[in-house]
Amino acid sequence: MVVAIEPMINLGTHRIKQFSDGWTIKTEDLKPSAHFEHDIAIVNGKPELLSTFKYIYDALGIVSDEEDEFRHKLH
Repeated sequence: MVVAIEPMINLGTHRIKQFSDGWTIKTEDLKPSAHFEHDIAIVNGKPELLSTFKYIYDALGIVSDEEDEFRHKLH
């Protein structure tokens, strides 16, 4: 099973408007918002992180191992 977790973080209201294109979303108060996604597979009853923030960490020079425990280890 694969699950997509897609939070939307808003500076203002949680109320949104979806445009007629079926894709575009804005908050009712038009304040800044951010949306991101994490994809997680359940493999043999354990979560495996399919998405990553590695490219962001690399660009910002951040060293982190916080995602490692949720990644499949290749031998």
